[in-house]
Amino acid sequence: MNQDRHDAEVVAAHRFHMRGTSIMIFVIYLFMILTYNDFFLFNPSSGDSVARDISLWICFAGWVSATFLSPLSIWAIASGNLIALRLMPYLVLLWPLSIIIAQSTVYAETGVAYIDYLFNYPVFVITDIALPIFLMVKWNNVRRAMLRAGYELY
Repeated sequence: MNQDRHDAEVVAAHRFHMRGTSIMIFVIYLFMILTYNDFFLFNPSSGDSVARDISLWICFAGWVSATFLSPLSIWAIASGNLIALRLMPYLVLLWPLSIIIAQSTVYAETGVAYIDYLFNYPVFVITDIALPIFLMVKWNNVRRAMLRAGYELY
């Protein structure tokens, strides 16, 4: 009986931690958007070419996914939703992938890369590199624990 209670407490602690992580991720991205609103709040159809417009739309979808869908998926995973666990890598990686696409498009069209924003505004290292890596590690740990517990994930 004590082991069952201990297991229930461990599960509850992990769920609490996951929900706290989802709130933290949301707040970090939200504050970045509010601080650098010119970077995030733009007209995705304002590019100089069709390729640029497409890359801006992908970038727009990326930051929306990072800000809202990734935290929601973490919250859903904490509630036991296996579909959210399957979707999480796509939701998390859309943002860094969209940045790569946007930067590659600008470089292909102008010959100039704007990767220096990471040096000029190092806080973007957190949102563009560190948080996606952290979330993928978190996803992998949860996925492996679920597989060890006997869940059929796919």
